[in-house]
Amino acid sequence: MPKNSHKVKLALKYCGSCNPHVDLTRIARHLTKVAEARGDFQLVPLPEDGIDVVVILCGCPRACGNKAEVRARAGQSLLTAGESVNGRHVPEAHLPSTVEQELIKILDS
Repeated sequence: MPKNSHKVKLALKYCGSCNPHVDLTRIARHLTKVAEARGDFQLVPLPEDGIDVVVILCGCPRACGNKAEVRARAGQSLLTAGESVNGRHVPEAHLPSTVEQELIKILDS
Protein backbone atom coordinates (compact mmCIF):
# COMPACT_ATOMS: atom_id res chain seq x y z
CA MET A 1 0.00 0.00 0.00
CA PRO A 2 1.15 3.58 -0.58
CA LYS A 3 2.64 5.48 2.33
CA ASN A 4 -0.68 7.19 3.11
CA SER A 5 -2.36 3.72 3.19
CA HIS A 6 -5.28 4.50 0.89
CA LYS A 7 -5.91 2.71 -2.36
CA VAL A 8 -4.80 4.80 -5.29
CA LYS A 9 -7.69 5.59 -7.63
CA LEU A 10 -6.86 4.90 -11.26
CA ALA A 11 -9.15 5.82 -14.14
CA LEU A 12 -8.91 4.82 -17.78
CA LYS A 13 -9.73 7.24 -20.58
CA TYR A 14 -10.21 5.75 -24.03
CA CYS A 15 -9.94 7.71 -27.26
CA GLY A 16 -12.70 7.32 -29.82
CA SER A 17 -10.90 4.32 -31.38
CA CYS A 18 -11.59 5.60 -34.88
CA ASN A 19 -8.20 4.43 -36.20
CA PRO A 20 -6.76 1.96 -33.67
CA HIS A 21 -3.27 0.68 -34.38
CA VAL A 22 -3.15 -1.31 -31.12
CA ASP A 23 -5.50 -3.32 -28.88
CA LEU A 24 -6.40 -0.97 -26.04
CA THR A 25 -8.63 -3.49 -24.27
CA ARG A 26 -5.61 -5.74 -23.80
CA ILE A 27 -3.93 -2.99 -21.77
CA ALA A 28 -7.08 -2.41 -19.72
CA ARG A 29 -7.49 -6.13 -18.99
CA HIS A 30 -3.86 -6.31 -17.90
CA LEU A 31 -4.27 -3.35 -15.54
CA THR A 32 -7.37 -4.97 -14.05
CA LYS A 33 -5.34 -8.10 -13.25
CA VAL A 34 -2.50 -6.01 -11.82
CA ALA A 35 -4.95 -4.11 -9.58
CA GLU A 36 -6.31 -7.39 -8.22
CA ALA A 37 -2.82 -8.82 -7.65
CA ARG A 38 -1.26 -5.74 -6.03
CA GLY A 39 -4.25 -4.47 -4.08
CA ASP A 40 -2.85 -0.94 -3.73
CA PHE A 41 -4.89 0.67 -6.50
CA GLN A 42 -8.40 0.37 -7.82
CA LEU A 43 -9.96 1.16 -11.17
CA VAL A 44 -12.64 3.84 -10.95
CA PRO A 45 -14.78 5.69 -13.50
CA LEU A 46 -13.25 8.88 -14.89
CA PRO A 47 -16.07 11.09 -13.54
CA GLU A 48 -15.30 10.01 -9.95
CA ASP A 49 -13.73 12.59 -7.65
CA GLY A 50 -10.26 12.20 -6.17
CA ILE A 51 -8.59 10.32 -9.02
CA ASP A 52 -4.87 9.89 -8.44
CA VAL A 53 -3.78 8.57 -11.86
CA VAL A 54 -5.44 8.56 -15.26
CA VAL A 55 -4.20 6.23 -17.98
CA ILE A 56 -5.09 7.74 -21.35
CA LEU A 57 -5.49 4.95 -23.91
CA CYS A 58 -5.23 6.20 -27.48
CA GLY A 59 -5.16 3.71 -30.33
CA CYS A 60 -2.99 5.76 -32.67
CA PRO A 61 -0.19 8.34 -32.47
CA ARG A 62 -2.64 11.23 -32.92
CA ALA A 63 -3.54 10.83 -29.22
CA CYS A 64 -6.90 12.58 -29.51
CA GLY A 65 -7.86 11.49 -25.98
CA ASN A 66 -4.91 13.35 -24.47
CA LYS A 67 -6.77 16.49 -23.46
CA ALA A 68 -5.93 18.97 -20.70
CA GLU A 69 -9.35 18.43 -19.10
CA VAL A 70 -8.69 14.67 -18.92
CA ARG A 71 -5.24 15.12 -17.39
CA ALA A 72 -6.69 17.64 -14.93
CA ARG A 73 -8.99 14.93 -13.49
CA ALA A 74 -5.99 13.28 -11.80
CA GLY A 75 -2.77 14.14 -10.05
CA GLN A 76 -0.72 12.18 -12.60
CA SER A 77 -1.25 10.68 -16.02
CA LEU A 78 0.18 8.06 -18.36
CA LEU A 79 -0.32 8.28 -22.10
CA THR A 80 -0.47 5.36 -24.50
CA ALA A 81 -0.68 6.58 -28.09
CA GLY A 82 -0.41 3.79 -30.62
CA GLU A 83 2.90 2.04 -30.04
CA SER A 84 4.20 4.51 -27.46
CA VAL A 85 3.98 5.12 -23.74
CA ASN A 86 4.64 8.67 -22.56
CA GLY A 87 6.30 9.45 -25.89
CA ARG A 88 8.64 6.43 -25.86
CA HIS A 89 8.29 3.81 -28.62
CA VAL A 90 7.07 0.45 -27.30
CA PRO A 91 6.20 -2.53 -29.52
CA GLU A 92 2.52 -3.46 -29.19
CA ALA A 93 3.31 -6.79 -27.54
CA HIS A 94 5.03 -4.92 -24.68
CA LEU A 95 2.46 -2.15 -24.15
CA PRO A 96 0.58 -3.77 -21.22
CA SER A 97 3.75 -4.56 -19.25
CA THR A 98 5.28 -1.15 -20.02
CA VAL A 99 2.16 0.68 -18.82
CA GLU A 100 2.28 -1.51 -15.69
CA GLN A 101 5.95 -0.60 -15.09
CA GLU A 102 5.25 3.11 -15.50
CA LEU A 103 2.27 2.84 -13.15
CA ILE A 104 4.35 1.02 -10.53
CA LYS A 105 6.91 3.86 -10.65
CA ILE A 106 4.08 6.24 -9.74
CA LEU A 107 2.65 3.96 -7.06
CA ASP A 108 6.02 3.40 -5.43
CA SER A 109 7.06 7.05 -5.47
